[in-house]
Amino acid sequence: MDSGLKQRLVTGVILVGGVIVGVLLLPNLWFSVAALIVFISLAGWEWGRLVGFAEFDRGLYVAGLLLVAVIAYWWGDVRWGVIVLGVLAWIGALLLLALYERGSGFYQQQPWILRVAAFLILIPAWFALITLHQYYPWLVLYLIFLVAIADSGAYFSGKAFGKNKLAPQLSPGKTREGALGGLLGVALWSILGSLFFGLSASDAFYFIMLSILVGVMSISGDLFESLVKREAGMKDSGNILPGHGGILDRIDGLLASLPLFVLGVFWGGVQVAG
Repeated sequence: MDSGLKQRLVTGVILVGGVIVGVLLLPNLWFSVAALIVFISLAGWEWGRLVGFAEFDRGLYVAGLLLVAVIAYWWGDVRWGVIVLGVLAWIGALLLLALYERGSGFYQQQPWILRVAAFLILIPAWFALITLHQYYPWLVLYLIFLVAIADSGAYFSGKAFGKNKLAPQLSPGKTREGALGGLLGVALWSILGSLFFGLSASDAFYFIMLSILVGVMSISGDLFESLVKREAGMKDSGNILPGHGGILDRIDGLLASLPLFVLGVFWGGVQVAG
């Protein structure tokens, strides 16, 4: 086996095991702390690197992210407002993706946009994650695997059938056929999920539609990170995960999916068995 592939597999197995144990066994408070470290500290550090901060300024940047996140956490009645803000931020991100022109110099002239974006993306995703975990940890695992299936399905479908580029300005390797294959995998996963969670027929239909929409958002999250990396001239967000790159490289789809999924589950009144 190729050493790079072996390293990637070993890291992947450790990640999956750690995530499952953390989601199912940690109390919500400790899970929230662990998620804060991953989603705000580590991902924020990588984001700061991508948007051009030197190490000292990057530390201040992460400190600012942590300060806003912790203040909002203790100020409990803003939680849903922060999550809604995350959904709105991703609507804005979709607009940025649609308007993106490679080499235009727009983000070099307006560097504040991608720097502020971290506050509107990382913090709402963290809030959505810990809220979902508090409600039902198995839904956290469901969403994590949904995003992984969307990503893997897109990769293998694209390899087998890909002809038409999905976003050539951002990620030349991604294809429309691959995206459709990923969403097909999400649809099948959501059917299994609706059975596992014991949903009623009406809830199951809603849950499946929500899951497919969230799958679309996960692809958008991947593309938006590609935008940030392309503007930075970097292939990976970091190297903390051997064979996988950085934290942002692994959670980009999850960042986009979490606020929408959590709002959809709670506001849609989905009742899971358990």
